[in-house]
Amino acid sequence: MDKLSKYRTELNAIDEEIVALLGQRFAICRNVAKHKKEQHIPVMQHGRVNEVKDRCANLAVNQNINPDFVRELYRLIIDEACRIEGDIINNPRIDSSANT
Repeated sequence: MDKLSKYRTELNAIDEEIVALLGQRFAICRNVAKHKKEQHIPVMQHGRVNEVKDRCANLAVNQNINPDFVRELYRLIIDEACRIEGDIINNPRIDSSANT
């Protein structure tokens, strides 16, 4: 296997891990949404959004990653989480007491 193929194989494995972790993150977001629905808590928590972006931007610096890139990445992740939460909270057919 040449070097480029080896690197691509390593990148593919990492991409699989990233997508799997996003799946886990969004599964937790679904549970958060059910809890928010049950407790009548609004989807958007601006303080929390900024806290997550700041924390992850700081982590990025330690990994030699552009913190602005990570802030943008987390903007997308949080937008998707809010979409998921909104779908669950606004859907009267979803039982907030069900643990899935």
